[in-house]
Amino acid sequence: MTRELHSVSPSNPGDEIGRFAVADAAAVDAAVSRAAEAFPSWRDAGSECRAGLLRRFRDLAAGRTEELARLIAREVGKAIWESRSEAGLLAAKVDLSLADGMRSVQTLVAGPGARATFHPRGVLAVLGPFNFPAHLPNGHIVPALATGNTVVFKPSELAPAVGDWMMRLWREAGLPEGVLQIVQGAAQTGRDLAAHPRVDGILFTGSWSTGRALRAATVDEPQKILALEMGGKNAIAVLADADLDLAVSETALSVCATTGQRCSCASRIFVEHSVFEPFAEKLTAVLRGVAIGDPMREDVFMGPLVSETAYEKVARYRALAGEAGGERLLQVQPELPVPFVGPGLVRFASAEQTHPYQRDEIFGPEAALYPVDDLDHAIAAVNDSDYGLVASVMTRDRARYEHAVGRVRTGLLHWNRGTIGASGKLPFGGRGRSGNDRPAGISASVYCTVPQAHLESDAGFDPDALPPGMPPPR
Repeated sequence: MTRELHSVSPSNPGDEIGRFAVADAAAVDAAVSRAAEAFPSWRDAGSECRAGLLRRFRDLAAGRTEELARLIAREVGKAIWESRSEAGLLAAKVDLSLADGMRSVQTLVAGPGARATFHPRGVLAVLGPFNFPAHLPNGHIVPALATGNTVVFKPSELAPAVGDWMMRLWREAGLPEGVLQIVQGAAQTGRDLAAHPRVDGILFTGSWSTGRALRAATVDEPQKILALEMGGKNAIAVLADADLDLAVSETALSVCATTGQRCSCASRIFVEHSVFEPFAEKLTAVLRGVAIGDPMREDVFMGPLVSETAYEKVARYRALAGEAGGERLLQVQPELPVPFVGPGLVRFASAEQTHPYQRDEIFGPEAALYPVDDLDHAIAAVNDSDYGLVASVMTRDRARYEHAVGRVRTGLLHWNRGTIGASGKLPFGGRGRSGNDRPAGISASVYCTVPQAHLESDAGFDPDALPPGMPPPR
């Protein structure tokens, strides 16, 4: 087992960001034990005390967004404009969690003498991804801490420096010892953490295959909550009456954001026949012009993929497009070293989707165009997927969009907006291989707590209230 993670920038192999000790099973056990020992005091500290510490973290994060943004861009290759956007979300998450999020777990009063209260689960494991190495773990950590849980955080092995940065900021904010622990490592560290008997829940963002493995590993522990936010094979439906320039722009953004490495990126585009050719022509031209390069440059839209392994996966799937029956319209390969990659676009003659190229999550800037007859055909094609995270409908007619609401089987459905946007004030999660019905976003506080129902009375004994045949005490 590797004893150390070497973090090296994917855009500059000579830029070593840091080295981090890998947590073996003993180190994971120690971290979980410290979190378990810290739990009673943190739980009993009260919501106002916890909120004060979270606000100190918020203020520190708000003052260091540029520092974090540059670290994200260096470590995972995300363009600096996107990295700044992500870095700015850390502070915002605190305010959302302490306001709208906590309202979700306020005492529920059902009537006189009947209420429910919400309580922390205990020790929660947060397993973070590389594509949003700060924002997505933070989206679990903040509500978990706000509701009184303690946390053990394993960052992605591709973003250990960002995880370490966040941990140091929490310490600077004054978080008590043991309340938030970090363990660095790859798959084995994650397995050791998830399987630990003192872990009460696993909050995970990542691939479907890893989420499936987590579910299998905890099948005999139904008491251990799983909140799984997994992959997507997201779709955009472009109807004949759509504003084509808007549809093209939103689609291009959705294909290429984070170099296609978002669970919400679009990879399937269904276009009504009458606008298929002009849409394809416009989209091809836009994708061909996307600026690719050093993620630190202000004029670059798209940096590299996160690793050579990620590059090889995209190349492998691109090679299958012809076998799947597709005609390649575009495959940009910039004059830059691996793992830099450009957008790719393939067209198909029908909306049938049977090949792995058409059904698997590729996780790169690769998309396919499919013709559809009408809105209902588009809905059926969108639903022909193992995933169900995000879909978008492009039309000038709100009634046509509303027809899709509830019929499209996704956790998010957008109108005249691409697939990559989301509101922190709404739930975020998907269906099928995209999630397990525990959406993050504003709903995170719910899965970080467990309800306790109460029937209560301060009245004395009333013998007349006894049912027939039950004698009173003597």
